[in-house]
Amino acid sequence: MSLHIFLGTLAVNASLFEVFTAPKPGLVDRWGSGAHDDMDFATFLLSAAALAPFWPLQALKGLQGVHPDRALKVLRKTGIEMDRAMFEATSGVNTHKGLIFALSLLLYGAGRCIFLGIPPSPSNISNEASLAVSGCCERELGSLRGASNDRPLSSGERIYLEHGLTGIRGEAEGGFPTVIRYGIPSFRKGLSMRATRHDSALFALFNLMMHGQDTNIVARKGFTFWTTIYRSMVSDLLRHDLPYSPGSIKALKESDRIFSLNRVSPGGAADLLTCTLFLHDCESHLADIVSI
Repeated sequence: MSLHIFLGTLAVNASLFEVFTAPKPGLVDRWGSGAHDDMDFATFLLSAAALAPFWPLQALKGLQGVHPDRALKVLRKTGIEMDRAMFEATSGVNTHKGLIFALSLLLYGAGRCIFLGIPPSPSNISNEASLAVSGCCERELGSLRGASNDRPLSSGERIYLEHGLTGIRGEAEGGFPTVIRYGIPSFRKGLSMRATRHDSALFALFNLMMHGQDTNIVARKGFTFWTTIYRSMVSDLLRHDLPYSPGSIKALKESDRIFSLNRVSPGGAADLLTCTLFLHDCESHLADIVSI
């Protein structure tokens, strides 16, 4: 199997495993639609299927040695096609737009590591990915300060101007620090405790929810809610010990009900969970395929 196809397969697997993982409080999973009225498990499967052919193309950019100075431009060209395919498959519902940006960068980073002959570790992949978006926060967000905008601001732009949060742009430019510091370690901690991959993914999600800049929460519920009530809700999720007992799963289902009832949907953390799974699998499986 060609390396770009293999990397694309890891990306597909990660995106499918994320939506399969349940119960994810407030999020779409195989048990329900969470806080969403316009999408469900089937919507995410349709979206994942539509995006599947494109992931290898993003990995190929790194494998071909595209320089970081040019990478964002070429990745975005394919990303635009991915947006169109997603919206067509979901009848206009945004299921994976943030993930298209983040995972495209990590696929490029993984391919770039192989091209450069350096180990495809999570930190190396994320570092190479970050080079492709160096300066993007200042160009795309910082430039908004003091400017007269003739167009409506996006939710992310408005949140940046009001609260200084850079969201997924800042996460990517910083080398995915939330994934590296919290996602990967918590996922692997779960595995080391003999929890299943599924329960380890849930544990990683809760840590990502606690530590990540989730502008989805801020957009839906406000900045104060995110810094206070939301963090308290996530703390309750982290009180359950791994491996999860039937009693813990029952309690997590109740948390899902409360999150959903209050329209709390940590979509940014869900995207970072997919990135976590992808990076873990890259390090776990690429060593068997490439000699670096």
